[in-house]
Amino acid sequence: MDFIKKMVKKVLKVVRVVWHYGWSLVGRLMLKGIQDKMVIVGVTGTKGKSTVVNMLSFVLKKLEIKYASYSTLEASDNSNSKLNTQKMTMPGRWILPAYFKKAYQNGAKIGIIEATSSGLAQFRGDAFNFDIVAITNLQKEHIEIHGGFDNYKKAKGILFKLLTKYNHKYIDNKKIDKVAIVNFDDDNAGYYLEFKADKKYVVSLKENKNSTKVNILNLNLIRPENLVIDATGIHFDLEEIHFDLGIYGTFNVYNILIALTILKALKIDLKLVSEVLKEYKGAKGRMEFVKTASNTNVVVDYAHTPDSLKAVLTTLKEMGFKRIISVIGACGGTRDKWKRPEMGKIASELSDYVIVTTEDPYDEDPHKIMNGVYMGIANKEQARIVPDRIEAIHKAIDMANGIDDVVILTGKGSEKVIMVKGGVRGSMKQDYLGDYEVARQYLEKK
Repeated sequence: MDFIKKMVKKVLKVVRVVWHYGWSLVGRLMLKGIQDKMVIVGVTGTKGKSTVVNMLSFVLKKLEIKYASYSTLEASDNSNSKLNTQKMTMPGRWILPAYFKKAYQNGAKIGIIEATSSGLAQFRGDAFNFDIVAITNLQKEHIEIHGGFDNYKKAKGILFKLLTKYNHKYIDNKKIDKVAIVNFDDDNAGYYLEFKADKKYVVSLKENKNSTKVNILNLNLIRPENLVIDATGIHFDLEEIHFDLGIYGTFNVYNILIALTILKALKIDLKLVSEVLKEYKGAKGRMEFVKTASNTNVVVDYAHTPDSLKAVLTTLKEMGFKRIISVIGACGGTRDKWKRPEMGKIASELSDYVIVTTEDPYDEDPHKIMNGVYMGIANKEQARIVPDRIEAIHKAIDMANGIDDVVILTGKGSEKVIMVKGGVRGSMKQDYLGDYEVARQYLEKK
């Protein structure tokens, strides 16, 4: 009986591989004669990739350069932006190729794809001839799905392998270079720099142009000068151009540098970019302050990994808030169970009070997930479980007292659905106002 079960699992695994690869071939045919006239950009990483894609979209739209992008947040082009409600960053079958085919027909010259490890492993990037690829960072995530961190790292590497899978493009009689961009300060940078590329850029806050590593590897270093991060945002100089952005945190400095390097590779004038970015206020659900007439500070952030939660809570402390009230969950039922107590531990260490609530339980018992998070909290007197997410947000806001306090809502970002038990596949979407809107409406009633 065990032998039969093992054989069935192996057969199903092969069927799934053939299924996904088959659709990549269909996508390639759909894009034949089209994508060779577009510059295709792929952005991957554990965190920050949605912000990078959003920032690129903002700049290209403002500069009236024809583009189309697809990310966790939205499907965007020069005419409009549509919120991604699929709970899927890289949708399968014909969806992505069809989207970019239509974008080309509407005049897009640049296509930008947020690439996930799962999507890449399922050949969803294979239909595209990438010209520029970038990785923001690599942290522990999706370990159970990929069967280990090393497999997760390699899945991200597929994007860099795809960079040279197809021939160079010639657009307007000009050869388009194959460009790789890597966060040099990340522990796994070396792995991604091993892949072939015509040009390799690295962004760093630690290295300098005289660095032995930079010169031996013949890398192009992008490093800001005169960097200042304060309550007004992020300020620095790059290539003798001054940049001022109204977003926060060291983690966002890396996102900005990755985006600027992509724009540089696209041969877009960074002086023009610097002027446009003065208006950029960040991606929805990423360190987004809820704007109301109330003087209660509420921030919405996706922060779905221990490292990203630590980064946003550290940023709030650096901004001078005296008291932090955190509303947290643990992304996705049945997956990444290891991080549940870690999320609780980090939240309790860097917050003054923690409320654990529902996030996306899928077909798992939400109480089991919340208890897993709660186990990691050291000071149980400064924490509680509130299963209903809306009630949890209301209670956190009620606890805030004055401008020195801040409420941080993590795990959902801009999402407007919650995945719960039900449906044919065991889980289904449940409509949700979204953290921002729940907080905004409650603040306006108070």
